[in-house]
Amino acid sequence: MKNLFIVFDGLDGSGKGEMIKRLEKYLASKKFKVLVTREPTDGDYGKEIKRVLREEKDPLVSAEKCLIFFVKDREDHLANDIEPFLKEGTVICDRYYYSTLAFQHTQGIDMEKLVFQNMNFRTPDITFILDLPADVALERVDKRGEAKEKFEQLEFMKELRRNFLKLKDALDDNIKIIDASKSKDEVFEQIKVEIDGVI
Repeated sequence: MKNLFIVFDGLDGSGKGEMIKRLEKYLASKKFKVLVTREPTDGDYGKEIKRVLREEKDPLVSAEKCLIFFVKDREDHLANDIEPFLKEGTVICDRYYYSTLAFQHTQGIDMEKLVFQNMNFRTPDITFILDLPADVALERVDKRGEAKEKFEQLEFMKELRRNFLKLKDALDDNIKIIDASKSKDEVFEQIKVEIDGVI
């Protein structure tokens, strides 16, 4: 049984958390040992990222600062959590370098520079980008009743969605675009078909 590195990415409100829970349960039923983790982490760099997202309001500022923090956070995350666990089990990660490429490109940083900064990180075995219209994603975020972060603004999210979708052609990764506007059961069926193909 191969230990897999699985990533979920996409807009806030796309349902990553729910699909990760379902996939964790599904893999556990097949006797996989699973670690669920996320970026940004709760480490020093991750905490700094969360502070920026919470306190700043303009989605276009602090692009370079965000990039540096995300890359440092990812280095620590891989070294301390992901790589050690992959020796004994499967890792499901909520957000990875796809978020950095999509978000920071939407903030105005050149895509080639972003790819260069992230090119030495481990490539996932399979990545699911959960796709849905930005207005639908924002409605779902609003229903949570939590304070909005700086990137949760409609025009920014429309451009962000376009940049997420471009990644399938821009990278040589095993990226699956999943229609996340369907019911939870239908979305998970799409994911299960792809996972069964990998395992």
